[in-house]
Amino acid sequence: MNRILFVDDEPKILDGLRRMLRVLRREWQMEFALSGPEALERLAAAPFDVVVTDMRMPGMDGAELLGEVMRRHPAMVRIVLSGQCDHATVLKTVGPAHQFLTKPCDSESLKAAVAQACRLRDQLADDRHKRLVSRIAAVPSLPAHYDALMAELGADPADADRVRRTIAADVGMTAKMMQVVSSGFFGSPQRVADPLRAASLFDLETIKALATTAAVFAPSAGNAEQQRRVARLTEHSLAVARAARGLARAETGDVQLADDAYLAGFLHDVGILVLAEHAPDEYPSILAEARRRRITLWESEEDRLATHHGAVGGYLMALWGLPDPLVQAIAHHHHPGRTGDERFSPLTAVHVASVVIEDVFADLFGASTLLDGAYLERLGLESRFEHWNVICREAAAAGDHPVLVHGVAP
Repeated sequence: MNRILFVDDEPKILDGLRRMLRVLRREWQMEFALSGPEALERLAAAPFDVVVTDMRMPGMDGAELLGEVMRRHPAMVRIVLSGQCDHATVLKTVGPAHQFLTKPCDSESLKAAVAQACRLRDQLADDRHKRLVSRIAAVPSLPAHYDALMAELGADPADADRVRRTIAADVGMTAKMMQVVSSGFFGSPQRVADPLRAASLFDLETIKALATTAAVFAPSAGNAEQQRRVARLTEHSLAVARAARGLARAETGDVQLADDAYLAGFLHDVGILVLAEHAPDEYPSILAEARRRRITLWESEEDRLATHHGAVGGYLMALWGLPDPLVQAIAHHHHPGRTGDERFSPLTAVHVASVVIEDVFADLFGASTLLDGAYLERLGLESRFEHWNVICREAAAAGDHPVLVHGVAP
């Protein structure tokens, strides 16, 4: 049973939450605090899974509270539940908060936000990885992309199109932008799966504030070899995204599903960026071990870390409020049969696309991941693979993304 701490300086607000969430009392153990200091005392006295706080409180506001929670209790899920806030106030929350929910918020929306984050967290057996993922405020970006973005934002005038295209070409920047869009930091949450469209929802001043004041983008700090791998991983992610979108379009004709498949494909290996950045000395040996033993990279990760990049990436995207079909595709792209999937979905598209495209990027991985034939048979799609193989390779080679991997297209 998840333990949730709600924090608000208005007793009437807390009473309203008690009444609204009474139906969840058999699923959640809930406590309520009237201030940030009181919340920290409760957190020090007993373990909690989630803290949900108002933003505007006297003394210690919500952003300051979540900053302290992030430092003292790094594995905890951190959610803002607040009324409309001014631009500067919201910027303070983008780092320490995983999600921003706007009042009034119905019980189902709140329950869904908490349940998704906690469900994916429970797939990480090691508390060390729960703490690692929960503390992440930015996914490492390709340094060339980061430098191009900061240079363009500093230009007078800045080219808005180039700025947005740079963001949409980078896995780390796209992941953070999708968090900001999906979690409603600057208004109602948006169901957007196109990275370029997501970046286009914000004006240049907001993007500049996110990049500078909130520091939501950060370049990879690895050495030259590690940065080369980030560049190759970006190329791989773009190829899988194109292939997954092409496959979804051909199979279903569903525009939303195809867009979801593209985004999930682009972010499917975000967990590799996280693990490689935060274990720079250990991760190369994990790859070397995969090659030596001729096992997959994710199997080598599980042997050494008791987790794998799919679980890490899926949990991070769940914390950041991305829609569940995308989270599932990221978390389970190597083993979709572990899910209850019963029909073609973004997970299907990303799994097949990643299997097909992985051979082209053999330097990034160990042994090739095998197609989950039992999963496709369960969906009644086992006979489609040869046709899908052609579609994936043609789509990946099309190169229709608006940004080059190593720089912005002129």
